[in-house]
Amino acid sequence: MTTDSNSTRWLDRKIITSPAINLEILLYLVILVLALFSRFYILGARVMSHDENSHVYYSWRFFRGEGFQHDPLMHGPLQFHLIAPVYFMFGDNDFTARIPAALFSVATVMFLWFYRRYLGRVGALIGAVLMLISPYMMYYGRYVRNEAFVAFFGVVMLWAMLRFLETGKPVYLYTLTTINVLHFTAKETSFIYTAQAMLFLAGYFIYRIVGIAWKKPAYRDYFLLALIAALILIGAAGGVLFFTRPPAGPVPGLTDVPAAPGQEFTPPPASEPSALLLALVGLATVALLTAGYFLLRGYGWERLKKTAPSGC
Repeated sequence: MTTDSNSTRWLDRKIITSPAINLEILLYLVILVLALFSRFYILGARVMSHDENSHVYYSWRFFRGEGFQHDPLMHGPLQFHLIAPVYFMFGDNDFTARIPAALFSVATVMFLWFYRRYLGRVGALIGAVLMLISPYMMYYGRYVRNEAFVAFFGVVMLWAMLRFLETGKPVYLYTLTTINVLHFTAKETSFIYTAQAMLFLAGYFIYRIVGIAWKKPAYRDYFLLALIAALILIGAAGGVLFFTRPPAGPVPGLTDVPAAPGQEFTPPPASEPSALLLALVGLATVALLTAGYFLLRGYGWERLKKTAPSGC
């Protein structure tokens, strides 16, 4: 968490007294105007790509009352449920099809305002400018796909986690849950984001729990040793899996077309995991269970349930 200092006092310089607008607010207003212009200017001029064609076609059918059936080939259903109402309100054309993505892209840029607490006021401004001018953010902010939604969900998810860990207020937990649910309706990147969040929260939990007095102090050392052993074993299992995986391309002699006409091709049997890999995974599981045992016995389940995030 950052704090204001004399180096950022220039942002408090009053530009307008009524309503009260200082230099910082004025800069964000300029960023908002530029974000709206860069995302909406000639939004419908570019020819639709292959992916966009699929998305706008099924959104158009949904808008016409022909129903919608989810197909994972086109990722989550959220964008179709956003585009169809836009068609209903403003008509169906290339410009209106891209409105949801453009709005979410603008929201992503402006959400950096809420990161002032963690990036500092100047840092948040720089972040908003970088979001504004990023070729990636601008391209997908004008594109009928899911990336613009995912970018917004990502910045809100991280902010909600940080705010909950700092304050413990349920509103941030509800925000985190809602944004994750929406992400799962948008794209499969939700699994990656969730895994990253869980790794971060697990690391933060370990950092917090080892800094608190335990009922049985010796068990804290056993807990850490078991965790270290589990991480080493998981890393070793990942290395074995990486170096023993089958080649990605066709294997000569195994995937050739059958020589005899009419003969059916029998694919090679799926490779079974090696005994070493199974042993490493099993030992890692035992180590994690052992760490859990020492945590519950040494710290206590009731105390664990009452351990609040920092700042509560």
